[in-house]
Amino acid sequence: MKLIEAKIIFDADDIKKTQEEIESVFYEFGAQGLKIEEPLENKNPLDYYRDERQFLMRDYSISSYFPMNFYADRKKEMYRKAFEEKFQDRDDVVYSLDFYELEEEDYQNAWKKYLYPEKVSRRFVVKPTWREYEAEKDEVVIELDPGRAFGTGSHPTTSLCLKLMEDYVKGGESVIDVGTGSGILMVAADRLEADEIWGVDIDELAVESTKENLELNRVSTEKSKVFKGNLLEIVKEKKFDVVVANILADVILMLLDDMARVIKKDGLIILSGIIEDKVTEVEEKIKSAGFEILEVKKDKEWRAIAARA
Repeated sequence: MKLIEAKIIFDADDIKKTQEEIESVFYEFGAQGLKIEEPLENKNPLDYYRDERQFLMRDYSISSYFPMNFYADRKKEMYRKAFEEKFQDRDDVVYSLDFYELEEEDYQNAWKKYLYPEKVSRRFVVKPTWREYEAEKDEVVIELDPGRAFGTGSHPTTSLCLKLMEDYVKGGESVIDVGTGSGILMVAADRLEADEIWGVDIDELAVESTKENLELNRVSTEKSKVFKGNLLEIVKEKKFDVVVANILADVILMLLDDMARVIKKDGLIILSGIIEDKVTEVEEKIKSAGFEILEVKKDKEWRAIAARA
């Protein structure tokens, strides 16, 4: 399968602020990881012979990736429009946005050198499969190969979700992960001793990646199931103790009523992927769907919410 790299090269009066603005746009469109390049400092002339491209690179750039599928052209236009709206009337920023086709294998290999084990919550450590890590007391290690789907655990939306799961999943629950991505939240539910764990995603690539990561982490196939499709197409009669979803705020708003239909009385929802500007709207929808908000966690411009049915 091919991927599209959306790469924005920029210069600005305030590089750090502009970088955060660009990252925010990518994350709002669902990116779970970005490649960030900066001009090299203190260049050694010998580096030219080791990596000519890196030696000559003088620009700041940020890249995000998405699958080449039926929606790829539409997503390109959405990116173009989003960056035009953000920067068209600004004199302090210049940029160019380009798109490149990559083979999936190129994407996987390129990302490996940037990823290391990372402690993303009080207990959880996310470890790429090709790295070594010795867990300390009470740490729980999740093995992850994020090359085929997004969701490494390092982004605030994922770490916020994991922190809320640590606080509220006590063991013995049935859990469903809506928009499972890489399957990291399903693995976390297993490590928190949930009895039954389902995952749903509309993306075939995410479903296959989740299955691989569940197997990698020795999550029992007897208690875990992964499905491709929409929530209510998959879950007809069954109800769950916990619904978790780390997806975009607009998707949460669309799916909240469906989530309410698949949750048990007094059940719990844990929602992440909510940008600060959308949190009030999401909170109002949560309340109108009959839930009581228990907690809102924040990290930079991102929010995650736990609520009780």
